[in-house]
Amino acid sequence: MDFYSKTERIILGALSANSRLSVTELAKEAKCSRVTAIKNLKRLEERLNIRYTLEIDESKLAGCEKHILAIKFMKKPPLAVLKKLFKDDEYAEEVFLLDGSYDLFIFAWAGDSLSYIKWETYMASELSEFRPIIKSSELILDRFGFWPLNDSFVDELHESIKLDKTDKKILALLNGNSRMPISEIAEKAGVNKGTARYRLFRLMETGIVKRFTLAVQNPPKKCQLLHFINYTFSKGIGDRLVKIRERYMSLDDSDPQILTTMQVVAALGGSFRSFGMSISDTEEKATSNVIDLNRRVFQQDDPEITYARVTKVIKGLLPIRNLNIRENYIAVDWAHND
Repeated sequence: MDFYSKTERIILGALSANSRLSVTELAKEAKCSRVTAIKNLKRLEERLNIRYTLEIDESKLAGCEKHILAIKFMKKPPLAVLKKLFKDDEYAEEVFLLDGSYDLFIFAWAGDSLSYIKWETYMASELSEFRPIIKSSELILDRFGFWPLNDSFVDELHESIKLDKTDKKILALLNGNSRMPISEIAEKAGVNKGTARYRLFRLMETGIVKRFTLAVQNPPKKCQLLHFINYTFSKGIGDRLVKIRERYMSLDDSDPQILTTMQVVAALGGSFRSFGMSISDTEEKATSNVIDLNRRVFQQDDPEITYARVTKVIKGLLPIRNLNIRENYIAVDWAHND
């Protein structure tokens, strides 16, 4: 149990789906008074360290090479070295210290393959004295979850999307605080409220913003576990991939929590074929709920599963929120089409 009320769960879920909902709308969702909604919201913001941000439709970006890297060091680099290396890195969006099969996790993206491989080569060379073993995979499909992006994404939007400096400024402001009031947006963007409201409406029409959302940085479940899987892909693998999806969706059915167990599920190509991020009270529970579950479901596919726990965020935001996995999981038809 994480000792959060039903009202708090409803409010967090509503804000995860649309962080720009007004207090009145939140109160209506939670079937409570505005005063109660405000109290619950403030308590959630303080206890969970909520950051309001955007989920971007990455298809609107000019090319989008998305990769995850799992790194094991033969010699542990000092934290200061890692912070300096990634502080102003325009490709590394998320960088986490890990404990387990790997020491470092990176989510990175670039506009094209050549830019990406140049970056990975540079990054590996900068860390060479620590003898890194780097396993890199291309992110093929985000089935569930999201990746918070740095403000630099506004300069990488496809040229067919005509945005001026004011539009980009508003996008950057919302990326830093997607709940920012129109009056504050107007002031910081140097326009009047009517113009700010119109610009925001127009940005929504372009589809650049997939969702106004949030990212929890102090989850009540302290074990954030990343797992990486390879399979032999025996016959009938499609059925088992459907089965694991159903199991992920039902993990919290008997005991609803303020945050779903599964936070990110993705299909990969490269060093790994599948990736997930889950949250649990303990590593033992995470291993039982997720790792052992995958071993059972994919037993005949000889799954090779490695995993590690997040111990520190070096750059970016933890991609944790409360979003209905049944409604938002991207399913795939695994039937082969000639």
